[in-house]
Amino acid sequence: MSPGAGMSAQLPSELSVEVETGVVFRNPDAHIISRHAYFPSAIPLGDGEVLVSYNVGQAFESEDQRIHLSRSTDGGRTWSDEGRLGVPEIPEGVSEGVKMVVVGDGTIAGLLQRHDRRELPGEGLTHSETLGFVPTRFETTSSADGGRTWSDPLEVVPPIEGPEWELCAPLTELSDGRWLLISSTWPDWQGQLPNGHQLVAFVSRDRGASWPEWFSVMSEPESEAVNFWESKIVEFSDGRLLAVAWCHDLPASSDRPNQYAISSDGGASWTRHRSTGLVGQTQTPLVIGDDRVLVVYRRTDEPGLWLQDVRIEGDEWVNGASVPLWGRSVEGSTNMADSMAENFRTLRFGAPSVVRLDDGAVFFVFWCYEDNVSVIRWFRLELDPAD
Repeated sequence: MSPGAGMSAQLPSELSVEVETGVVFRNPDAHIISRHAYFPSAIPLGDGEVLVSYNVGQAFESEDQRIHLSRSTDGGRTWSDEGRLGVPEIPEGVSEGVKMVVVGDGTIAGLLQRHDRRELPGEGLTHSETLGFVPTRFETTSSADGGRTWSDPLEVVPPIEGPEWELCAPLTELSDGRWLLISSTWPDWQGQLPNGHQLVAFVSRDRGASWPEWFSVMSEPESEAVNFWESKIVEFSDGRLLAVAWCHDLPASSDRPNQYAISSDGGASWTRHRSTGLVGQTQTPLVIGDDRVLVVYRRTDEPGLWLQDVRIEGDEWVNGASVPLWGRSVEGSTNMADSMAENFRTLRFGAPSVVRLDDGAVFFVFWCYEDNVSVIRWFRLELDPAD
């Protein structure tokens, strides 16, 4: 059982953490209409204000998924539903998602992805045999007033052919002003993948107006079908970049431990990807010190969503204390079938979005099924200053 809204507990580990948890959004009419919430993104806005976006639709891969917003003014403890994200309506047969970040001048930058199934009616997002994705496109939108109004979306023209792409992280703004869009190449519906499986980052030097550059972060050309999914890039205070990814070996139908790579030259070159020693998916890092990272991820060797304390010593990933946060008793949460398309469709929770609030608390949201309804759940973690 997870604590309910307003409840707190001391987590039993060497990492001293006080935790509060509750729900951002749950369908209030679940007995009447199917409305599930998935894939949240959280951003802090200062003075206790937090904004969370998430998809609402009939099912996990339904065509009617649309982006909604909820806002908190008390550090993430209580929430107000603000309805749809204020961008122009998209056609029926096209679903959408977004990841948000606050950039240096206080503007919110939203990375949109649209999934077009108008020529693939009745299909999910991935082909059951080729694992190809439906046609996708990235767009950007921005808000200068805390997410109350938004600019018309601007299409992202990729500098490399995917041909399709994964929406796995918000844009990363680096200390030198560049924006990075990290994603994985993905086959089209027929299974075509001209540039192979690789984790890449698009680069913009004009705040998202154009994306003419890119660099490869992780790849394994000697292995024909090793995927690097759910990737993230974070920057340390000394300018080093850390990339993490869920690694899946398609021919073996098995996950490898999550992988990481480090760049000391702004992304121009990266260390060879190596194991983090963590077995799971959707790992999301948050830098909390010169060489310290907290990771929230869905474990697959054990049930549940977990917190992992990590230190980066030189180029070495060193795991410290780990703490279960939610779902340790969720039945079937670690099951993996031979078909990755089937695995995607039967997920029960995931996609954490992790940020630091202005009061120092670590805050994150994720989606999860509770009482057969997918909700957006929040956690606040108060770290012991001595840690």
